[in-house]
Amino acid sequence: KGKYGMALLMSLHLNEFALVKSVIEDTPYESISAVVRSVGQEHLSHLIQFLSKCMEDSPHVEYYLQWCLELLQTHGLFMEKNRGKYLRSFRALFRVVQSRYVDLKAICDDNK
Repeated sequence: KGKYGMALLMSLHLNEFALVKSVIEDTPYESISAVVRSVGQEHLSHLIQFLSKCMEDSPHVEYYLQWCLELLQTHGLFMEKNRGKYLRSFRALFRVVQSRYVDLKAICDDNK
């Protein structure tokens, strides 16, 4: 209880989508920053892939965008220096974020 970082690392190590999604969604909004800081560089690619998969059909857009923001603020420089290793997973995340943006933009434009 309260050890969200450890739970995420263990679930990433097991590489099981349902478990990782459960840990991500059970993490309180205010703890996201600390949890992202606890993720090592060896797990970044998997975490990005899991986030993009979770975000595809989740109604919790702001919550997952906060995960993305914290991930980029915390590990962005490292990922940029090693961009070849993270390019595939980052593109998947970008596609999902862009898709959600297009969906929300259409809804907002309809409300005008």
